Amino acid sequence: MPPFPGKPPLVITGRVIKPYGVHGWVKVEQFSANPLSFQTGNTFILEGREAGERLLLEEARQGPGCLLIKFRGLEGREEAEKLAGRMLLVTPQEVGEAPPGEVWEHQILGAKVHTRDGRCLGEVVEVMETGANDVLVVRGERECLIPMTREVVTEMDLEEGTITVDPIPGLLEE
Repeated sequence: MPPFPGKPPLVITGRVIKPYGVHGWVKVEQFSANPLSFQTGNTFILEGREAGERLLLEEARQGPGCLLIKFRGLEGREEAEKLAGRMLLVTPQEVGEAPPGEVWEHQILGAKVHTRDGRCLGEVVEVMETGANDVLVVRGERECLIPMTREVVTEMDLEEGTITVDPIPGLLEE
């Protein structure tokens, strides 16, 4: 799915937290909900590098609250320290299709949100994960929090980059 006009052409899948050990391993905070994102052989663009310079995932395993990852060519702690705090990026095509009935966050960031009666609320700037359902953070004249439920979000047009909502009573009141 191509990104919306004006959106960055890359998708953040994770963030390198810090080195792990002395052999070039790093701790990574995973942002992607796609279980295939961190498989051996996948490549990533490191924030701040050219798209052609990719990191090849050599090995990954689950750590306490994060992923532990070894990238090819990253041999020591000092090299691993240079990656700390940097984002791991991929193209939207590499993310792949979302499961049926779902969307990936990058597909709706930047989408224009309108009510059924045509009032523009603004655009999606963030998707918050909550225990019950995700919540769209929509910024326009003011910030709105829109629950991503079938009752409220009535239509999503990913091609046009629009979302139509039918707000429940009290949702948009200040």
